[in-house]
Amino acid sequence: MKRTIAALLALMLLFSAGAAFAADAPAEAAAAPEWADVKLNSRGFIDEGEYVFEDDENGHWIYVSPSLRIEIVRTLETPEKKKKSDKMQQFYCYTADIRCDTENGELPKTIWSDPDNPRGRNTEKFSKDIAEINRAVFATSTDYYTYRVDKKKKDGGNVGIVIRDGEVLYNHPVKNREKSMPNYETLAIFADGHVESWPNTEKKADEYIREGALQVYTFGPCLVRDGELTEYIHKHANRSLNPRHAFGMVEPGHYIDVICEGRLWTKQKILGEVIEKRSTGVMMETLAEIMQARGCRIAVNLDGGQTAVMTFMGKQLNYVIKSDPYGRKTFEMLGFGTWGNETAAAETE
Repeated sequence: MKRTIAALLALMLLFSAGAAFAADAPAEAAAAPEWADVKLNSRGFIDEGEYVFEDDENGHWIYVSPSLRIEIVRTLETPEKKKKSDKMQQFYCYTADIRCDTENGELPKTIWSDPDNPRGRNTEKFSKDIAEINRAVFATSTDYYTYRVDKKKKDGGNVGIVIRDGEVLYNHPVKNREKSMPNYETLAIFADGHVESWPNTEKKADEYIREGALQVYTFGPCLVRDGELTEYIHKHANRSLNPRHAFGMVEPGHYIDVICEGRLWTKQKILGEVIEKRSTGVMMETLAEIMQARGCRIAVNLDGGQTAVMTFMGKQLNYVIKSDPYGRKTFEMLGFGTWGNETAAAETE
């Protein structure tokens, strides 16, 4: 009996020592994609400098610094029909996987068309130019709230909740839009890196501010909530094909931004290049499923169509219809990081 107890005590001590060793062992380093020649530290970043890789031909882009990592891939998606009446979907999808060191203050920010005159009227520019002026590593279009501002002046109506970098620009909740498109649900990004979405009348702007919101956009619908497709997607989403854009959160500091091209099926010449049968556009349900598959716990639809533009290092990545090849001009974008003084760079034309 004494021998048995002694053996059990020895096993417990061995297990405790092993557990302590495992706790003290360094975390396994995060892995960069195989197409990027960069070694990441245990936190998924690099210790110093910047690493940039661009491969337009194969659809691979990456940026890594000590506090920010952005990986972008372009994929050709061909989802199967769910209903006989559904149109065929084939489109290029741009997925940006964004990881921020929020503990060290790395968070998305608003970048303006004129940094010296934020919100200044008559300063709108193409997205790629705004990104370049601000040296944004990654920047993407948002809710195009200025359309609602102009519409309010002409026809009345409310602008919604609009907050940029912690400043309330508009506090005009939009009512009775639950089943409409867009339904004006919000996308709110907070100072601790987490993301929320609420009906436009659920919270006032000052409530968002008190709770630490830095950016609040009004568009919608919310596509994914708690990792599941929302009721709107199941019951109200239309099945039309359009260029679409969504932003979501996997966990605080880890974001997914997706732009799906569309209206690029018929033959057209865009910036000197002939485009034909490239991208049909995407259904809202399909966009929601993409965000869910990318691991989003929450994801919200933003303005699509000619507004939807994704940029990397000041360059536009996605194609937009020939009438607006650079997308709509705008006053602001959602930006991540500021580039400069790269210590390691590689580029494949």
